[in-house]
Amino acid sequence: MHAPRPVATAPLAVTRYGPWLLLVFAIASLFLLRGYHLLLATNITAFAIAILGLNLLSGYNGQISLGHGAFLALGGYATAILMARFGVPFWLAVPLAGLVSMGLGLLIAIPALRLEMLYLALATFSLAIAVPQLAKNKLVSAWTGGVQGLEVPKPAPWTALGFDADQTVYAYALVVAAICFAAVLNLLRGRMGRALEAIRDQPLAADTMGVDTRFVKTACFGLSAFLTGLAGGLGAVASHFVSPDGYTFFLSITLLVGAVIGGFRSVWGALFGGAFIVLMPNYAEELAKGAPWVVYGLATIVFMAVMPNGFAGLFNSVTARIANAVSGWSRSPARTSTRAAPHVRPNP
Repeated sequence: MHAPRPVATAPLAVTRYGPWLLLVFAIASLFLLRGYHLLLATNITAFAIAILGLNLLSGYNGQISLGHGAFLALGGYATAILMARFGVPFWLAVPLAGLVSMGLGLLIAIPALRLEMLYLALATFSLAIAVPQLAKNKLVSAWTGGVQGLEVPKPAPWTALGFDADQTVYAYALVVAAICFAAVLNLLRGRMGRALEAIRDQPLAADTMGVDTRFVKTACFGLSAFLTGLAGGLGAVASHFVSPDGYTFFLSITLLVGAVIGGFRSVWGALFGGAFIVLMPNYAEELAKGAPWVVYGLATIVFMAVMPNGFAGLFNSVTARIANAVSGWSRSPARTSTRAAPHVRPNP
């Protein structure tokens, strides 16, 4: 009697070389895309970083947030103010804006540790509502531009590399994204990643085993806010403008939809989610003039029904099937045909 053949999870080539192929594709886009299409690629990269932060917080640590649009707004405004008011170069303003968002995230995380699930979602919901309104306040309108918004200076191109301004922003976004994804992957593979998942699945058991749940949850919230702030800064540099109307509560819902569509507990799913929330409204506008968000909502419902684990789950399923097929084809027919037949004991 033969042991059952184990089910393959993903082809080794995809697991090993997939990120490198993705990087080659992204670098090729730097030279092949121009104008509006390059702006779309930059926005996809920025939103992928933001969804990565939301996946880390909600997917891996189990903290539900409906207010990550506030961290996007804070990162965007911090970048705009640093560049427009103080003349800070964009490559330095973006990480500084991430640190500003991280500071707010840590301040929110301290009282939020006492809240769970629905109550935490409502607390972050209020944050998403408040931050855009604060940007309109007269006390800070001299810095934020108030209702009119604030124009972000166009970044100086990296002429030494032969890049124009749009290529420079996209290249910088790629560098930031590569660092963020590599750092999060390394974090999840270590002790911190195991602590995050333990708190998500069994918080009482994790506390009993000596995991400092308060520190882990606070650090996770701060890191998630930092990643989202970076994304907000990149978006501000790419669009050259920030305004309160660009950071409504719907933006937080869009990030959550992107996380679910891409794959809530997947690092690489953030890329699928970023592409979905950037490209789908454009295609929806072409399919139904005047009602793009209706098509967008219906498409979201269909995707969630057909792919409950998101694009990342679909990708893993397809690659696993390919691995099983390749494993079956690799078996030699001659070897299986010459296998000895089981001995049958004759009846007395």
